[in-house]
Amino acid sequence: MPRFSRRGKTKILFATTIASSAYIPTRGELGTATKLTKAVAAVEGFQLENSPIDTPDLESKFTSKIEGEDQAADSTLTFYEDDTDDALETALAKGTSGFVIFLRKGDVPGSNSMDVYPVTVASKSSTITLDNEAAKWMAKFVITDTPALNLSVPPAGTDEVQSIAITGTPTGGTFTLTFSGQTTAAIAFNAAASAVQTALEGLANINPGDVVCAGGPLPGAAVTVTFGGQYDGQNVAQMTASGAGLTGGTTPAVAVTTTTPGG
Repeated sequence: MPRFSRRGKTKILFATTIASSAYIPTRGELGTATKLTKAVAAVEGFQLENSPIDTPDLESKFTSKIEGEDQAADSTLTFYEDDTDDALETALAKGTSGFVIFLRKGDVPGSNSMDVYPVTVASKSSTITLDNEAAKWMAKFVITDTPALNLSVPPAGTDEVQSIAITGTPTGGTFTLTFSGQTTAAIAFNAAASAVQTALEGLANINPGDVVCAGGPLPGAAVTVTFGGQYDGQNVAQMTASGAGLTGGTTPAVAVTTTTPGG
């Protein structure tokens, strides 16, 4: 039987919402969950335990037992503390409710190795020490309902692909793209795919790795934008474009179309 180490394989996420009353996340909900794995230094608890009830009787000296109440062990996650960024500490602030998700064998669609614990953050505190070790902080969780264990990891969704095309043969100027309320800096009319990707990654709601641009260069060939990362397998909002800054040509314009819906 092949064995494996949790390190490098098991993934831990935190989702603020899961629509299913059975606590079964969709691929989209996994995609938007906060990734904790890289920052985790230690894990304690996150186990379902049963407290058996003794049922002795007069006929036997043997004390039999029956199944009693289920309880969850006290559970904590210890994280490495970032020296500048506090996004993770903000996401797991005291009183925050959500779901800690373990992909025990990694993100392997169809594997019955996903555990989901509904939780509330009971406390959050930094560990202060003079020892020669990395700074850490700890989040303690109360498990608020029966966890859903040994779930099937949802199948990978289809990544959305959108296409950016310029018409009217402009000879100069710029255009912009808007995604979910965030607008890029000006993009040159003859931008390569890499320049479009850089502009999109400059938005507050798109991180490096969330989009991959290909094709181009504009305006002669369309640039495709494939969404991944936090938008992996999701049906995302279609970008809009403004070609007001394009010059030359004949009524130059820029348009965005969805060629492959995500989900």
